[in-house]
Amino acid sequence: MKKHFLRFPFFVSLAVSVSIAFTFLFSASSASAQDKNNNDLKTQEPKPVYEISKDDDLNAEQIIEQNKPALVSIWYHTDSYYSYYFYSTPKDTNMLSGSGFIFDSRGFVATNLHVIDGFDSLFVKTSDGKYYNADLIQVDEKNDIAILKIQNPDTIVFHAVKIGNSDLPRVGQSVYAIGSPLGFEYTISEGIIAALRENEKVSFNDPQTYALIERTFDRVIQITAAISPGNSGGALFNGKGEVIGITTYSYGFYGNLNFAIAINSFTKLRNSIDFAAADTNPGMLSKKTENLFNTNLRLADSYRSKLYSTWYYTKERDTMKTYDSMIVKQDSLNRINFKKAEQFYNLCLEMKPDTFLVYQNMMDLYVYTENFTKAEDLYVSIKEKFQSDSLLNTLSSSLASAYSTSKDYKKALVFYEKMYKRDTTDIYILYQIGDINTKQKDYDKAEKTFNRLIKKDPTYILAYVQLGKINYERKDYKAAKKYLDDAFEKVFSESYQSSDYLDLHYYRGMLAVKEGNKLEAIMAYMDIKSIYTYTKEESDKKLALYKAILKMEN
Repeated sequence: MKKHFLRFPFFVSLAVSVSIAFTFLFSASSASAQDKNNNDLKTQEPKPVYEISKDDDLNAEQIIEQNKPALVSIWYHTDSYYSYYFYSTPKDTNMLSGSGFIFDSRGFVATNLHVIDGFDSLFVKTSDGKYYNADLIQVDEKNDIAILKIQNPDTIVFHAVKIGNSDLPRVGQSVYAIGSPLGFEYTISEGIIAALRENEKVSFNDPQTYALIERTFDRVIQITAAISPGNSGGALFNGKGEVIGITTYSYGFYGNLNFAIAINSFTKLRNSIDFAAADTNPGMLSKKTENLFNTNLRLADSYRSKLYSTWYYTKERDTMKTYDSMIVKQDSLNRINFKKAEQFYNLCLEMKPDTFLVYQNMMDLYVYTENFTKAEDLYVSIKEKFQSDSLLNTLSSSLASAYSTSKDYKKALVFYEKMYKRDTTDIYILYQIGDINTKQKDYDKAEKTFNRLIKKDPTYILAYVQLGKINYERKDYKAAKKYLDDAFEKVFSESYQSSDYLDLHYYRGMLAVKEGNKLEAIMAYMDIKSIYTYTKEESDKKLALYKAILKMEN
């Protein structure tokens, strides 16, 4: 049977989605004003509504009135929200993910792990409509529990729920679930405890990857109180107004089969944490740093991605002959987004200076926007920090390919020669210099460069291929065949044929055609045919060899 974890968003019908969409839009605009609103709030004192005897059970009205200030909804930020119902363009907004409850007046919140898993920017919305940033403090993956801390610089005293004992409830007792099903915040439903289950095994699909995940919860409370997507992480109350469970999942399409994690699993996790040291504990600080790093990286990548679709306006601005307000406006936005992307990447590097991914994304930013001076300076700083040839090759290729794509071989050559002077042991850079010489048809310089490379590394296959190519273009077919045969012998043992070897097989095939060796030409064609090509120029070489073979006499 299919279990549905109650993480939001989850749409069940078009009619419902209209109401939900309104909730999203309203909430996102509220979040943008949170700084102003937060200044107005210094304390949230509990407001008793009823005088109740110690032995009396509460009704639903009393439960929600007493506890509403301690109940929250959990939100996350996304820059790619898309409504399939309104066919809108992707939006940058805040989305509701689930529910939670404050269990400590300093702003500590309990929820389900699957409610916040995979999100790096989390918000908690309190009952007065105010939004607060939140940090992940601790998780219990086995029991799907997460503890958050509201960022609380004004030391607000929050209302907190009363935690009960989940060993005491009995089957048949009344319970009340409060949460945000389908975005309808502070919805309360009433039911009874249908069963108490130990070591309950649950299988479900990960909401991000859809991979099958299995967990065995220590203890769950089966309830008849209605819960839906959006209830995840919400509080399950007993008749005394105590939280005895965290509503977590249901069986979809099989009737009223709903489940909550027993609160004692949470209590065990809570008791293992020194909340007073939350701001100084190394483990908690590490989690906070990780979340902040992920947020900065996401923002940087987001601003960089925006430039990919609009940077042509900036190119138009540089060559604009008549004033165009649209181009000028978008150019201004591009320059702002560029600075923001650069700023957030630098913040990431301040936090984790050895993260190669950040350097790589920054290089892509500079290359795409043709900030080549910054790209070169970045490459030098990376070369001093990292010793991995493959990583450095990735970045230098990115930069040089930008030069080469624009056919600006002179700039590419200046860049590579500058890099090679800094490190004459870098044979990859030396190869790129020779390759550019070849593209410029300066075969004498290219030949000298590749011969120098082979002296440094006799196993560098592509250098032999290039020398074969140069001699073929010079019509020195005997020398071309020698170099290509040497390359072929070296590459023959490799099972994977990358597109780098396309020229090897192409020129071997063309030489075989000129020699009238049809069998060898066909074998070369079979080799080149098995290589995946990425450019029209590469595909044209396949076609040229094929046509040359067809023209050969039988």
